[in-house]
Amino acid sequence: MRAAALVRVAHTLLAASLLAVLGAGLGRAQGSGTIPFDFNLTITVNNSSGQPSTETVNTNNDTVNFTAPGSFTVTATYTGSTSATLSAPTVQGSVSIAAAWSNATPPIMLTPGQFATFKVTCCTPTTSSANAEISVPYTETIAGNTIKNSIIIIASATSPNFSLAYAFSNNVFQPVACGGTITFAPTALNTTATATLDIINSGSGPGYITNFTVPSSTSPFQLENVPPATTAVPYQVLAGAVQAIGIQYTPTAVENDTGQVTINFQSAPSPCTINLAGSGATSTYTYEVVSGTTTTPVTPGGTITLPAVPVPTSATATPSNSSVVVQVKNTGNASGVINSIAATPDPPFGVTGLLATPPTLKPGDSENFSVTFTPTQTEVGVQKGTLLVGNDMFTLMGTGQGSQLSFAYSSAGSAPVSVGQGGVVVFPNTQVSQSSTVNFTVTNTGTTPTTVTSVGTSAPFSLGNFSPTTLNGGLSMTFLITFTPTVAGPQGQTLVVNGISVTLQGVGTAPPALPSYTLSGPSGTVGAASQSTISLTLNNPYPAEVDGVLTLTTSGALGTDQSVQFTSGGRTVDFVIPANGTSANFAGQGPQIQLQTGTVAETVTLTPSFATASGIPLTPANPPTLQFTIAPSAPVLEIASITGTSGSQTAASFTLVISGYTTTRELDTLTVTLTPASGFNLASSQVSVPLSGASSLWFQSTASQAFGGAFVVNETFNLTGTAPKNETLLQAIASISATISNSVGTSSAVQTNIQ
Repeated sequence: MRAAALVRVAHTLLAASLLAVLGAGLGRAQGSGTIPFDFNLTITVNNSSGQPSTETVNTNNDTVNFTAPGSFTVTATYTGSTSATLSAPTVQGSVSIAAAWSNATPPIMLTPGQFATFKVTCCTPTTSSANAEISVPYTETIAGNTIKNSIIIIASATSPNFSLAYAFSNNVFQPVACGGTITFAPTALNTTATATLDIINSGSGPGYITNFTVPSSTSPFQLENVPPATTAVPYQVLAGAVQAIGIQYTPTAVENDTGQVTINFQSAPSPCTINLAGSGATSTYTYEVVSGTTTTPVTPGGTITLPAVPVPTSATATPSNSSVVVQVKNTGNASGVINSIAATPDPPFGVTGLLATPPTLKPGDSENFSVTFTPTQTEVGVQKGTLLVGNDMFTLMGTGQGSQLSFAYSSAGSAPVSVGQGGVVVFPNTQVSQSSTVNFTVTNTGTTPTTVTSVGTSAPFSLGNFSPTTLNGGLSMTFLITFTPTVAGPQGQTLVVNGISVTLQGVGTAPPALPSYTLSGPSGTVGAASQSTISLTLNNPYPAEVDGVLTLTTSGALGTDQSVQFTSGGRTVDFVIPANGTSANFAGQGPQIQLQTGTVAETVTLTPSFATASGIPLTPANPPTLQFTIAPSAPVLEIASITGTSGSQTAASFTLVISGYTTTRELDTLTVTLTPASGFNLASSQVSVPLSGASSLWFQSTASQAFGGAFVVNETFNLTGTAPKNETLLQAIASISATISNSVGTSSAVQTNIQ
């Protein structure tokens, strides 16, 4: 037998080192974390409205919109706990955008609470936006590691570009420059000619108007729709937008009239003035109506009768029309302008043959135009309208010949109710998931046959037993309309019969109460770091689809383990119970969902919520829940290993690494038992290491919350003594076993070989 060697075992434990090892070990066990962003950013934009705007954010990649030429400043305040060193800003994107530190030269080192400011500037005005990414690289030391990151700001510089255009009643717009003139045609006294002045922003960003100067209230030129604009509160015109202003000219004397409109643009150094010009005239008009070969004089206030027209037999048929020619002659002693000629209602009446520019009639001149009558399918019989020629008004009359449809409905044996075009069909109040019906009757009250070919509506209304039917005068047809509400409250839709519309209206009432249900799964005490199966079943079928969410919550004095969640991810899972079914389908995976219990002693509660497919709540006032507990227990040791071995004949060391979890989130004592190799004796075979101080620091830290009760312990052991020649002290130990205790008890032992 070999001579026995005396081996002494010494151990050391540094609480701070163990805390770092625990944090690093747990981080490696659960995956890499997210690099923190330890800055608050205060962004001040010197916008074109002259009123700086400031916002404070603590996230990266903020987008800053400003007006060119212009700038904004970014003040970066360091919120970390060590220090950060910032480099010079770099710009990627538009070369027109520049960025530089204000009153500082990089690299710039900031300690907690200190700040530095850089400024971003841009360019002369442009019709397209200038966009760039401003990046400020920095380094930060966290837990002894140098972290590289960047402050990212997305900059977008825009500018307005204003132009002006005007049009008279012909809607033919033409540009007008500042200093230009809008000239109205000679206009009859005490009549009004109108023009539209468009302010157009074709730039890449919003522009602002600071003032409008308009003619006085006694001027024959008056403006409409002038927006409020002051230097303090400018009026905004967005990029691509048009601000329209109406100009009315009403002459009261035969003379030349002038006026001005002045617009102050914030982006222009000088005001923009548009001159207005017009003249008044008197004239007298006489009228004749030509129908075929017959010419008939007509005076203002008289009636113009158009030939009768057959109405179309369906909504898709091409309508017929008739027309007469109206001749207007200036029998006065001054030229006159007919500023407007219009027929109402349009349709069935209309005016054709008009010139693009309002005609000017010298004494003795005449102008012809046509008045048309085009009745639709619903316009059977005499139709009346109005023709307005300047200030002269005439009555229009036309007759539509053909069939005429009328409607009525009834429900639940009630008497029929007539409904006209645009009228309302009222359904009985109907519970969500149920249906109600009305009988809808179509009658041809005209004199010629017609075919009902097209009937349509949409949800929540539907049609039944309809087929195209030809109706002679006085005959009817009936079909069914069904109302099936999916939401509570009033609901409306349009019914179209051969192009004629009526409104369908009903009220959905609350759906039936949800049946009682059973939420199945674990109860009582459940083991840590395990999976459990959850299911949900209605005790009776429900007539409509039920959508729901199952929510997991935890409670306990030790905090919570974030890994307590559904296997589908997160602490909520959607489910669907099909109409007339009972079993919930979770996340489309089937009638069961798995749940991970975690490694912290706490209580887990599962609470369902329910709604119809359209969102009507069905959850009971006090919904039954499922609850179970993960009880406090002794630590569970999962893996033990040996690292960092070194040794000689008289000295050696190694590190014992143990990973596991403790549901109480605290550790008491590590007990290590060394088993000697064959032929060796140990002076001491068991070592106890206190862990309570270091574990308390770790489990009370914010960083530990992400890992629940999981831990990793690294413990270094130093060996002293004398080994036989040509052997090391490490060869004296064959294996090591270890246990760890907490306030509940002691774990099972884990063992690892050292050789």
